[in-house]
Amino acid sequence: MKKYFTLLLTISTLLSIDLSEYECNISKLSNISSNRALSTLKALGYYTIEHENIYVEEEITNNLQPSEFDLDEVTDIFIVDIPDSQTSSLNGSTSDEDEDEISQFLYGISMDTPTDSDPVERIMVCYSKNDPEVYRSFLNILYNQLDVPAQQILIEALIIEINSEDLNDAGISANYIDTDDNLNISTPANGNPLSIIYSENNFTETLLDSEGFPEINFEETDYIKSTLENNLEIKINALINTKSAEILSRPSILVLDGRQARIQVGQQIPITKQPMVSGDTNDNFMFPDIEYLPVGIVLNLKPRISNDSKNITMQVETIITETDSFVSDIQDAPIINNRKVESYVRVADNTPFIIGGLISNKKSDNEGKIPLLSKIPWLGKLFTWKGKQNVKKEVIVVITPHIIEDSNDNFSRVIPQDATIFDSFGNKLFPNSYRLKESDIFDLNFITKSNYLNRIQNKASQGLTNISTEQKLILKEINDGFIPGENIITQRMIYEIVENQNYFNFVNTEQIIFFNNKNNNKVDFLSNYSPVINDSRRALLLSINNDSSNDDSFFRPSMTLEEIVLTEEYNYKELLYSYWKSNPESRPILIANQKNLKRLTEVLVLKEVLKLNGNLDLSIKEFKRGLEIQFPSKEIIKDNFFVIDQEVSKLFYDVNFYYESFEEEFNSKTKFLNK
Repeated sequence: MKKYFTLLLTISTLLSIDLSEYECNISKLSNISSNRALSTLKALGYYTIEHENIYVEEEITNNLQPSEFDLDEVTDIFIVDIPDSQTSSLNGSTSDEDEDEISQFLYGISMDTPTDSDPVERIMVCYSKNDPEVYRSFLNILYNQLDVPAQQILIEALIIEINSEDLNDAGISANYIDTDDNLNISTPANGNPLSIIYSENNFTETLLDSEGFPEINFEETDYIKSTLENNLEIKINALINTKSAEILSRPSILVLDGRQARIQVGQQIPITKQPMVSGDTNDNFMFPDIEYLPVGIVLNLKPRISNDSKNITMQVETIITETDSFVSDIQDAPIINNRKVESYVRVADNTPFIIGGLISNKKSDNEGKIPLLSKIPWLGKLFTWKGKQNVKKEVIVVITPHIIEDSNDNFSRVIPQDATIFDSFGNKLFPNSYRLKESDIFDLNFITKSNYLNRIQNKASQGLTNISTEQKLILKEINDGFIPGENIITQRMIYEIVENQNYFNFVNTEQIIFFNNKNNNKVDFLSNYSPVINDSRRALLLSINNDSSNDDSFFRPSMTLEEIVLTEEYNYKELLYSYWKSNPESRPILIANQKNLKRLTEVLVLKEVLKLNGNLDLSIKEFKRGLEIQFPSKEIIKDNFFVIDQEVSKLFYDVNFYYESFEEEFNSKTKFLNK
């Protein structure tokens, strides 16, 4: 409410001034706060109107009011701050009176902060109507230089506990790779708990054959090299296979550049803080005040990407805690062993580094006995023995950072593999879901990297005057990275998924209907014309009847039917294409056999898929591996009726001639740019 009051106060103040010469728009900020944006814009010379706290009797309050401003100082543009409300986040109250820390950790927090429905970060921009170019220049600075998203980093961690005696045998120790390779990994014998690696070059190690000689790649006449990451994985796997090592955790996390990531794996151990007394003087009893302590593995990481995006500087904190022994009574406090490392490292992208030397001594009681003989009364103890074993364990942490970009190749590292386990079919209460796989994506470099498209994009970026509103929208889409008509190609890719999922077998062709123009626009069933479809000498042509459309009544998408006699040399696609070109307004559908009927049913399912995914971005740049698409339930489709209408007719043409249809759409919308 406070924010809306402040916004109304700002607007009312502006309305009291003559703004007839200004056009005002609201810009949403996605990555930068409005305060930081306004400070930077103010430094660049833009006139800004900000807000300040109201003082009551020299005491500051949470209420805001616009700061003093003078529009006479404005040239052509000024920016108004829209104050943010109180932060609505998952960080609850830190007061002990509301919720203690352990309750928040185990049970969550109370979401008592009001949640606003409008965007959190916004500014209002007013510019002179006589100079719209100053507004375009402002948007370029705001969205292309200030409000830009931070890069992301995928951090993969591997935490392993290894017998110290076996660690050296595996080669994960000092001089892991010769210093000539500009590489040093060490787990110091004196127990210092930090190992750092860094190299300006790629980390490689020459592979040796069984006789100790370098293996040669005869195709490239050079030694075979293996990356450091592969070497570590091979040697660690060898330790695990010999049961000399145990993987404690293998987490991975995606974090923004310069933000902190925290990984915690473990459990909560109850301990008693102090005894408390309850009851009256005649009946006192004590009960414990319980507190939970986290025990396990904690990784705190804060990475920062270098300017050239080749190196990563990272603040690392590793904490490993464990109880020395479990206790049966919570009033008996356990001994907690703690191993902690804090450091700053700098490594190359995709390069692992090791934190080692986290050594602990574990004592265990061993008991041995001879079967059968050890169970003899009295004498059985002679065949039983006990002993103590002291095992020296070392925990090593292998951390590998990967800089993730939005391109398909790099972003594929953080999305699921191409496996059907990530698909969800067979649902009855909810729609099915399917994740795009690499095999579902067309190779469209001949479009996205063509000189023709590049020329159109350059022309659109120059800006044109004296164009229609529709053409302005097309220019905006092209400048935002969209390609006119690209949805036709992505729809074809979705169609092939429908085809591969065998949806045809679940569509009841007896329930495909249309409105027959010759029958007074009444409902007719496509199955009534099966004899024509099954006759190899004939075909069924359905066309939209546009004559029934008028402004005085609701338009029912009626169809006109025509029986076509086929020649022996007919070509289906050529015949369908000729009907479309002769009368595109009628949007004809040609069904000459069961194969064409199958395609029509799959197009009907495609229409349902597009309806389920109404907010799906059908651009080529967003249609990439890992994208989740909802599909209708196959079981429910059996009972559905499907109507052949104008949309189905257009989809039928686009599926059959997707590239030709894309070219037609692209050339039609960009025709004004070719003048």
